[in-house]
Amino acid sequence: MTNPLSSGSNPFEFLLGDLLNMLGSQKGMHTQMARQMAVSVANDPPDQPNVDPLDRIKYEELTKILQIHLQGFTALPENTSHDIAIEAVSRIEWASRTTSDWEKYADMLQKVAEVHQDQLEIGSELSNDSGQQDSLSQMIQNLSKMISPSMIAMQLGSMTGHLAKVAFGSFEIPVPRPPESTTMIISYNVDTFAREWELPLDQVRLWATLREMVMSIVLSTPIISERIRELITKHIEASTTNLKQIQDRLTQLDLTDPEGLQAAISDPSGIFGPNGQSDAQKRILTDIGTTMAVIEGLASNAVLRLGGRLLGNSAAIDEAFMRRRIERSDGERLSEQFFGIEITRGGIERGQDFIRGVIERAGEEGVTPLWTREGSFPTPPELEAPGLWLARLELES
Repeated sequence: MTNPLSSGSNPFEFLLGDLLNMLGSQKGMHTQMARQMAVSVANDPPDQPNVDPLDRIKYEELTKILQIHLQGFTALPENTSHDIAIEAVSRIEWASRTTSDWEKYADMLQKVAEVHQDQLEIGSELSNDSGQQDSLSQMIQNLSKMISPSMIAMQLGSMTGHLAKVAFGSFEIPVPRPPESTTMIISYNVDTFAREWELPLDQVRLWATLREMVMSIVLSTPIISERIRELITKHIEASTTNLKQIQDRLTQLDLTDPEGLQAAISDPSGIFGPNGQSDAQKRILTDIGTTMAVIEGLASNAVLRLGGRLLGNSAAIDEAFMRRRIERSDGERLSEQFFGIEITRGGIERGQDFIRGVIERAGEEGVTPLWTREGSFPTPPELEAPGLWLARLELES
């Protein structure tokens, strides 16, 4: 097939043109591409075990027990725990479903990339005296425009697959799921965690189930979920450097090496690494960090108190889980960088101190404005001084 974009002056243009045609024919396939990548990464090492039917039953029983204890716990939103169904799944199932749940954010990033590409093209035309771009440069621009949906899809799958290897459940990263999504728990990861940290398996399973249920309650509350979605959307919309990073990487590739292009697309460090963050994104990170600290504080307070009541002492599990969360590999950090959510010990502890300080001053009802009043989340200074936050809310009421 003749390549209409090729002038014949450069042999590399034929290769680029063929690649453009191939990628152009994959429209509508990016969801499948992302899911295939996620499953491939999650299934490493291969032949991951399926969930034992007896384990599914055990988690269903745990959910019923915990629903009773969550009823009337006033330091959480008025819960809908009776609607929460915990489903034990494999890593592969988790990766596939999570890719679907998060696909809309990848679509947002692609739209940003398209706008940015249009701006680059206009700028390039204005800066070129002849109005004509170098043929190879034009091909690189066209290639990056065609390849960006595939690259974003592949890297969504890559980051989801990496996270599936360590996640306990749906809310390893505090991102709201669609209302119709079932709360998941990866039984293999929970059991592996208990074994590696030499913790009682039954206690770890109860603790992990409790945490997922608590996070489900918090993140399904309209005011909280809308705030998180708004911040994530702002972070993604500020991703103006992402497409430029794709273009820069393409110009450095040896175009005679197809394997090099494939590696660039599937590289888990990709466009979501820290070098891909724009200045606008970095400014948003402060608001996201404060919000995440409060959410982690709410969840931690509930898990600590209810876990202590049910297990006698859950401190060993709490500490092991904390250490596992903050000692992740670069691949596992990708999802945090994509959403702008960084989980650190300092952030979690600041959130815990904030919630504890509010309850000490105003009782458990003191935290209810977080999910009942618009605009009630603390500012960074108020996160460090709960009394200031309570005073502001009193003045505004």
